[in-house]
Amino acid sequence: MRWLTGGTVEVGQHTRLFELGDLVSPPDPPGGLRRAVPDDVELALDWFEAFGRDADEQAGREPGSMHEGAEDLETMRRRIEGGRIWFWVDEHGERVHLTGANAPSFGVARIGPVFTPGGQRGRGYASAAVAEVTRQILADGSRACLFTDQANPTSNKI
Repeated sequence: MRWLTGGTVEVGQHTRLFELGDLVSPPDPPGGLRRAVPDDVELALDWFEAFGRDADEQAGREPGSMHEGAEDLETMRRRIEGGRIWFWVDEHGERVHLTGANAPSFGVARIGPVFTPGGQRGRGYASAAVAEVTRQILADGSRACLFTDQANPTSNKI
């Protein structure tokens, strides 16, 4: 939502909040999940920005219209140091997917962003990573939720 002149508002995005009921683990693709390390900061920031562009485009909006550079290198460093960013690493050791999560607040942790570069999509990395990050959130005693953009069919599928 953004304020327009004259005190009116314009809704730019309709979101949906999903809370996990039962965790159903999908089949694991080759490789595994690992926490991001300080050397990952630039790639993580690049993929956060790519997530924003792709999410806008998939929802039929101008890329960058809703997701504009909310992160910078220092913020990403803090997220990584706080253990809030993970990569799915394939069987060759390549980072092929990123999942983030916020620290729990009032017993609930929000997953996101969830980003797989275009050439790696459709292999199950996102579903497997979200399931594993969710498992970790639950093991820490928190509930897990995920916001999606209702106009984005990709985010609603996961």
